[in-house]
Amino acid sequence: MNYVELIQHQAKLVFGNKAKADSWLTQPKNTFGGSTPLELTHDETGYELVKAELEKLSHGFAC
Repeated sequence: MNYVELIQHQAKLVFGNKAKADSWLTQPKNTFGGSTPLELTHDETGYELVKAELEKLSHGFAC
C-alpha cells in the first residue's frame, strides 16, 4: 500500500465508513494550513501528520 491508501484505510476505521472518511479527507483543514489531508499524504512527512490527526480523532479530540 502507498501512503494515500494507508491513510484512506485508517480514516475509514476512525469514521466507520468510506463516505465519512472521504468527506474528512477531502475537506481543507486549518490544521494543515488549508490543505486537505489527502493533499498531504503523498510523502512520509505528510502521511505522519495526517495519521497523527486521525489518531487524535479516534481518541475523541477534534481537529
